[in-house]
Amino acid sequence: MANAYADLATLKSASVLNAPDDAHDERLLTLLEAASRWIDGYCGRQFGASHGERRFDGTGKASLSVPDLVAASEVRVREASGDWIGWPASDWLLYPLNAAPTEPGGRPYTRIMLASGNRRRFPLSRAGVVVSGVWGYGDVREDLGLRVKENAAVGDETVAVSAPGDGSVALSAGHTIRIDDEQLYVVGVSDDGEDTLTLTAQRGVNGTEPSAHAAGSAITVYRYPKGVSEACLLQAAVWWRERFGGPFVPPEGDGGDVGGVSPTVRTLLAPYRRRHAVLGV
Repeated sequence: MANAYADLATLKSASVLNAPDDAHDERLLTLLEAASRWIDGYCGRQFGASHGERRFDGTGKASLSVPDLVAASEVRVREASGDWIGWPASDWLLYPLNAAPTEPGGRPYTRIMLASGNRRRFPLSRAGVVVSGVWGYGDVREDLGLRVKENAAVGDETVAVSAPGDGSVALSAGHTIRIDDEQLYVVGVSDDGEDTLTLTAQRGVNGTEPSAHAAGSAITVYRYPKGVSEACLLQAAVWWRERFGGPFVPPEGDGGDVGGVSPTVRTLLAPYRRRHAVLGV
């Protein structure tokens, strides 16, 4: 996954590292990315949204447990004949019904249930079910009022963005943005001091495809649970301080640093840890 759960500007701010220069930006961004992937492993789930299909063993039952799911666009099953058929969307429901993974504070879907009265069953088979959709803990985005700039093409690695020009837009390396159906991972931001931000970005990340975008297209920024973002910032700061000033000394009463990971980070992430693994094939 190409993303970070916190951004470079916040990590460098006075409230975290107090590092105003850009001498180590690349290394600091790498630490944010590493902290994000450690969080994925520790929690047993991903908090960014990725697009694609996954295969599962059929259960022979009316329900199928799945990893964190934001939305499903297609469910296909392999029949005894070996043929694949797609089930109509009216045949199945995503559970929990009130999960709301696109809303702040929401949670993901974790099961696909056949609709009441439906006699179908997920076939009892190896890798006999394919689910296409958006995977992850959530898909929450914020509209900061940014737009693709007029008379400026979206390039292979850059995007020109209309901005207020007063520094009020908090867009930084480490943010993942969305334009139309494409995700882009921002690795650099240049501000001309007037009305243009030039973003350097990895295009078509997390299962999306690079595509053309018209001038004026809206740009939204992905947001993650606050505890996850705070844990990412703190852990990146712990690793940075260890590399340059010896072991990081946590606040008094924090319990000490365990295995290079702040106990505070573990506390922040405790509500998000998956208790039971659900694996695709």
